[in-house]
Amino acid sequence: MPLSKHDGQWRPVAGMSALAMGALVLVASAVLTALADGSLDHWLLSTTLTAERLLPLVGLGLVLGQCPQTRLKPAILLLLAGFVGGYLGHQPLMRLLAPLPAAPTHYFLVGPMACLLTGALLALPPSMRFRPGVFLLPVIGASLALAIRLSDPSLHDWRYPPLAMLLSVWLVFAIAGLARLVNAPWSLIAARVFGSWLLAIGALYGGAYMAAKTVELTPPPFVQPVRGSGDYPGFGAVLDAFEPAAGEGQ
Repeated sequence: MPLSKHDGQWRPVAGMSALAMGALVLVASAVLTALADGSLDHWLLSTTLTAERLLPLVGLGLVLGQCPQTRLKPAILLLLAGFVGGYLGHQPLMRLLAPLPAAPTHYFLVGPMACLLTGALLALPPSMRFRPGVFLLPVIGASLALAIRLSDPSLHDWRYPPLAMLLSVWLVFAIAGLARLVNAPWSLIAARVFGSWLLAIGALYGGAYMAAKTVELTPPPFVQPVRGSGDYPGFGAVLDAFEPAAGEGQ
């Protein structure tokens, strides 16, 4: 459906305003943390801005940005439903993912899973993304929401979940808005290439995590202490060091 003249006037302005407001909140959060702690080591959003979390968010933004206008609203609703369901139903999801090799020690592999699923969706031509997206978008959203629950650096600070969720959603819609402004044919090719990269990155991340299960930490061998003699076995040398030298004090 072609955009009306009115739509063409306000949509770029609204998109840029939302992008600017999100950036302002992000910078303000970092500045307040730096002023309070003297560094960003304990910044609430530090784990949200890692490559493993950012890459699928960028991919989702490209998927929505290149989605046909008639299917954009259902796609957004499916993604948001996945976010909400993954955040509220994290316990059943963790039980479902627990059988994966070394899953609990690697955030249940939700990062690689989001990369793989987003890459698989993005690698398809835009006209073929909606039908598999009906099933994949909620799963991707749930994976990213579960990653937010599992990578809380604040030990249950009440501010972290809403800030991390808002930042994730803002990143997706910011990328989507920018993608919708670029309609050149090369952008479709670049998005599919990025999707193939996501597939490779997700496979590498997931393979490395699952291969790590073969590396087990083994305790050092237990050494039997030497049996001592006297009233204080094993402490004779220490006690002798405190004994006054012969003739001392005489």
